[in-house]
Amino acid sequence: MELNSGIDSKKAKAGDAITAHTSESLRSTDDRLILPKGAKVEGHITQATSRGKGGNESSLGIQFDKAVLKDGGEIPLNVIIQALAAPVSFSAPSDLGTPQSVGTTQTSPMRNAPPPTAPSAQPPLGASEPDANPVASQPLDAKSRGVIGLRGLTLNAEAANNRAASVVASNGKSVHLDGGTRMLLVVQAPGSEPSGQ
Repeated sequence: MELNSGIDSKKAKAGDAITAHTSESLRSTDDRLILPKGAKVEGHITQATSRGKGGNESSLGIQFDKAVLKDGGEIPLNVIIQALAAPVSFSAPSDLGTPQSVGTTQTSPMRNAPPPTAPSAQPPLGASEPDANPVASQPLDAKSRGVIGLRGLTLNAEAANNRAASVVASNGKSVHLDGGTRMLLVVQAPGSEPSGQ
């Protein structure tokens, strides 16, 4: 799935709502449709800290609560983030054209989706490095683990409110995830403790 808007641990606080959407349909092992592509996923922040003087790291805890279907139906979720990756839609500054060419419409599989209402020309975290190439980001698949293409971040799982949650940590001053940041979610069995990654 992809985040609908950016999150920064400097500005976020526990309890803040977050939304994302599925970037491809989710099917069961026997090929039944569980969630269609484009389904809204709602969650919240479980923790948000910025690195202060003498601190070791900043962190951002995320817990996804439910998927909302187009007909209004809801599916409760008990998932953690297995892999986190830079948005695929970022273009190098030389490729920036009109605002319509920036965002999910340029390189995303959602090519026919309407352009985002407020496109951001800011590179994803870590893309300010001269050798970073976010356009050539690798796709997420079932074997993807951890943080891909976002420097200085680590991904862990822990319990929050007796449910699985994911914690993104940074050795920087804050954890910043841009809108469009891709996430691969994995379902946690009821009652199972999340394992750290």
